[in-house]
Amino acid sequence: MNENDKMLIQTVNMTCGNSNVSNEIIFHAVYIPEENITTENNVKENVRIYMDKAEALKIIKEFKTGRLKSFKKRSEAEEYAKTGFEKTLCNNNGSTVPAAVPVVEEKSSNFKAPRSQELVGFRKLIKDGDLYAVKTTLWENPRYLIGSGDTPAILQEGCRYNALHIAVRADKPDMCELILNTVGNAEFIKLLYGDECKSYVDRAQIMLDLYLNTPDKGLNETPLHFAVKFGLKNVVKVLVSYPCCIKTLPNKYKQLPIDIICSRTCQEDEELKKEIRLLLEDQYYVPVLRSDDNTFQPVIGEPFSPTSPMSIQSDPLSPRLEVRAFAGPMTKSRALEFRKEWKTPPRSIRMMTPVKRICELEPGSPINSLALRLQDTEKGLERIGRDLAEEYHVPWKEFWQFLNDFADFRTSEGLAKLEKYLEHKFYDQLLQYSQSLHCSRKNSNVGKEAEQVDEIDYICNKLQSCSLFNVENQDSLDESEFYTPPSSPKLVVDSSDDEMHIAEEGPATFLEGSTPTKLDYAVYYAVPSSIKPTTYPNIYRWQQDMQLAMKRDSHRTNNARLSRRKLLLTP
Repeated sequence: MNENDKMLIQTVNMTCGNSNVSNEIIFHAVYIPEENITTENNVKENVRIYMDKAEALKIIKEFKTGRLKSFKKRSEAEEYAKTGFEKTLCNNNGSTVPAAVPVVEEKSSNFKAPRSQELVGFRKLIKDGDLYAVKTTLWENPRYLIGSGDTPAILQEGCRYNALHIAVRADKPDMCELILNTVGNAEFIKLLYGDECKSYVDRAQIMLDLYLNTPDKGLNETPLHFAVKFGLKNVVKVLVSYPCCIKTLPNKYKQLPIDIICSRTCQEDEELKKEIRLLLEDQYYVPVLRSDDNTFQPVIGEPFSPTSPMSIQSDPLSPRLEVRAFAGPMTKSRALEFRKEWKTPPRSIRMMTPVKRICELEPGSPINSLALRLQDTEKGLERIGRDLAEEYHVPWKEFWQFLNDFADFRTSEGLAKLEKYLEHKFYDQLLQYSQSLHCSRKNSNVGKEAEQVDEIDYICNKLQSCSLFNVENQDSLDESEFYTPPSSPKLVVDSSDDEMHIAEEGPATFLEGSTPTKLDYAVYYAVPSSIKPTTYPNIYRWQQDMQLAMKRDSHRTNNARLSRRKLLLTP
């Protein structure tokens, strides 16, 4: 008796054998993904439809990835048992139509939801500001941030706080940025859903929006409300830096974030209130626009904000312009002032004429803005904007091709990126040097051993012949030979001494090879002059190599100038 005959008998028994049972027939369909079935070959051909729900549950226990769903129509149950509604149904005409009943299309995740005790420990890590532990935990199990239904995971019941609510209330701006960058990372979403999801970027943006704008259960307040009313300026700065952060959401009492600035603390600090109020206004950025191939003169663009994005209107035949650096965020009035000062240097500077090349200037020395733009067409505009951003106390980011990312080397985040790049660079150089040294030693091992023996014998013979107690040389000794010479010889200074000193320290490594390029000079002026060797050892080593190279170049330049001067003054 096959499975269909059994179901037919069960149907007859249920409809005729018991008059108290309802005439409505329920079909329980079980769908099991093919990749998880490892039983006999004919199992895939069976259609798992049961009239008794207990039998269906037994199959679910046997196959952990199976899914159970009940239907009133047998045709729908058969379709679900075959496909799990992962494919569209077809009508009699052959055209595709959606399923008649709501279905769950989400695949089961490989990550389990954390237990209550684990959530308590994770919440404590956030409050303590342990960035490394939080980051490690999140990438081991994304369910700490993303709960069921693609919504933020609740870490504290009752008030329904998610991870960002807790980080804001603990006044941890770095933790807030870590959480937002993680949920907005497409690779993090891919880790959770696997390769079957095709819209990682869209889901990441949705999660970022939910974290920034989801209110709590008590006062219906968003994380921005929390940061504003407690006067957490640095946290507010992090939250409003994301374009999808909505600043006009009302709370339970119809109050906007701008209406409750410092309402819970620091109520008399007018300066803090002013700074937070400026942050809640639309934030603007001043960009540097460059062409892909540097065939177009770089320009300072108009200030733009997330609500009023920048529009680059150019001739279709002209090179494509891209943002390669920007300063901000700042208020609109301050952005206009920043751009004006950046674009138009003071008259006293414009009247100056460049004397030294840019590569000869030391960091921190006065810079002629016009000379810098003319001589350094690749990074001159950025260097002026970088110093101006430091003067205005606003963030600065610029694009570095060798990193393929935006960075500010005057911040710890930017220095960490450069340190990691140089670490790989020095490691590759050491590996190549070790391989070449091993090969050279292997090829000349026998010859060197013979040479060393000959050299030792030669030195011993010479020392023996020079001994004062040698009988052969005793008759030829003359007292005049041991007199002190009347004067010491003059010290001869050779320009090659510096080069030999550098050579003894080993080959230097730079960003693009064994010799410094324009990129090395550009990064050198972007990095602070005082780098701690214990914190950034690779940057410190590269900086020392750059200083030696610049000193050597300066010495050669001075010698060349003296030579030209002698030639001109020679009659």
